[in-house]
Amino acid sequence: MGLAPLLGAPAIVQLHIAGALAAVGLGGAVLFLRKGTRIHRRIGWSWVSAMFIVAVTSFWITGIRPGQFSPIHLLSILTLLTLPFAIWARRAGRIGSHRAAMISLYVSLVAAGAFTLLPNRLLGHAVFGG
Repeated sequence: MGLAPLLGAPAIVQLHIAGALAAVGLGGAVLFLRKGTRIHRRIGWSWVSAMFIVAVTSFWITGIRPGQFSPIHLLSILTLLTLPFAIWARRAGRIGSHRAAMISLYVSLVAAGAFTLLPNRLLGHAVFGG
């Protein structure tokens, strides 16, 4: 258990993890804030930025299938399609669609993050040792 596995990881992996941790925290906060307020929008835009970083950086991470994309990259593509849709939905006044898209993205982020804690994965090593 410790930061050594993370500190020894390539910079793109460190950026990906930093973005994911920011997205988990920011997304959790925005879910519990009063909706439509200035702070909700500001944190929401920060969350969108973090999610964009997570999705884009994932394309340079091919540890599951070295040199190839894996099924998890489909989630990155879906994220890059859903983020603009959710923004459009909010601007078009389709609040229900906006809410559903953002919550789906957040749940997907948390679920994908849970798999990174498996014992044979980088974060699993950092959190649980081994």
